[in-house]
Amino acid sequence: MKSAQRGFTLIELMVSLVLGLLVVGAAGSLFLSNRKVYGNTESVNRIQENQRSAYEMLARDVREAGGNPCTRNVVNMLDTSKPGGSYYTGWLDGISGADGTGANGSDEITLSQANGAAINVTGNDTPSANIDVTSTTGLADNDIVMVCNSEVAAIFQATSLPSGSSIQHNSGSGTPGNLAKPFQIDQKAFDNSVGGTNAPGYCFLPPATGANPNCLNPPSGSPAQVVKPYAVRWYLAANTRGGTSLYRQVVTNGGASVQTAGEIAEGVTGMQISYKVGTTANYVDASAVTAAQWKLVTAVRAQLRFQAVQGALSSNDIKGTDNANLTRTLDDYIVLRNHMDIQ
Repeated sequence: MKSAQRGFTLIELMVSLVLGLLVVGAAGSLFLSNRKVYGNTESVNRIQENQRSAYEMLARDVREAGGNPCTRNVVNMLDTSKPGGSYYTGWLDGISGADGTGANGSDEITLSQANGAAINVTGNDTPSANIDVTSTTGLADNDIVMVCNSEVAAIFQATSLPSGSSIQHNSGSGTPGNLAKPFQIDQKAFDNSVGGTNAPGYCFLPPATGANPNCLNPPSGSPAQVVKPYAVRWYLAANTRGGTSLYRQVVTNGGASVQTAGEIAEGVTGMQISYKVGTTANYVDASAVTAAQWKLVTAVRAQLRFQAVQGALSSNDIKGTDNANLTRTLDDYIVLRNHMDIQ
């Protein structure tokens, strides 16, 4: 009976406890190691996802810089002596940039576009103050708009929207206002125009019969459209979570209407933008591009630096082997479609 009732000795119990602790320690170490690997992998995945979304949207805007539904021959009819009119002098270049104006000394880039929803023109067979359109939905008095066909595009101010089916473009009123009522076929002709009420101008659609002697040239007969030109500004700024993010902001009406900036990607700590001018081999900073050279920019190099952000992860999950936050830097080279000559 005594032999059958014998238990573990103290030494046996201590040995078993040590062996158990070794097993638990090994399992715990393996768990912590796997947890660290999972956290780091999740952090890198988030960085890569932010990179994909940021570069996809930025590249789309850069490629479309200077674009409109019709032509590259754009005339600015606005009064350039006023801020709203002079804004579109640079807008016609399609692209501009600034060095070191954003968070952490990052660069910013502004891209001009006119590729939104279009309104069809139904009549413009005389250089009068009205363009007949299918609708004026989405427009308001004093909006800056663009009318274009396959030959020419003109930026002007809609001084009134009579009857909901026409756009008026009178001169002598509004801010910035139109320098002249008749449209011109190129910027030089417009600058030299006397701009009177009955002065010759460009007609975007041919008359149903005959021809109007006040039309500068026989219109092309191609479809004409009205769109709203705007600009997109990309920059880095502080977010509400103690870090920095990449933002996209839409500006319309010569800078008079500024939309709330949209946060595109968080954890972006740096953005450097450089430009290829014409056929030169090198990319240069914005400060090296003269005012006359912006229209000659053919490609953009965008370098963004991303840093892991904690979010729902632990502070150790976003750190690498050097105990610093995980970072990734990516370069992208983007060609401007509307600045490239067709060979």
